Amino acid sequence: MRMNHKPSNILFVCIGNICRSPFAQCLFTKLVDQKEHKGVYAESAGLFALPGNSATFLAQKVAAGYGVDLTRHKAKLVSEKLVSGSDLILVMEKSHNDSLLTDFPEATDKAFLIRHFARFGSRNRGIADPYGLNFDAYRFCYLDIEDAVLGLLEFLSIR
Repeated sequence: MRMNHKPSNILFVCIGNICRSPFAQCLFTKLVDQKEHKGVYAESAGLFALPGNSATFLAQKVAAGYGVDLTRHKAKLVSEKLVSGSDLILVMEKSHNDSLLTDFPEATDKAFLIRHFARFGSRNRGIADPYGLNFDAYRFCYLDIEDAVLGLLEFLSIR
């Protein structure tokens, strides 16, 4: 990744903004707040989100088990304002990046797979969508995202 500066406004993107991107945003925000690190912010949105939808029940349950609160999350649609206001956009799958860049070609130099920052395993694969699956699928998804978020925090020198 070539960036002229460390990003301070990060946007996490998935499809519906009810599982994966809220996991990433809320975990990232919690960890940044715990370190009392100022000046780094995260948002999340979905390429096909239904604005106002809550995180799924299982997403809330899994996140709560790791001390992350998704109860106040409300889905947002990816917008020009969110894209232009972000220094770094992290998508969950390559197809998300393709869709994002079709609608927002200006995001080309700042959009990456979230696993680009993963500490373990492949950095080139996507994060599987747990929607409609069982508790274990959500838990695996959360842990996969957690690995990438912890790697992102290392990159940003927030430990």
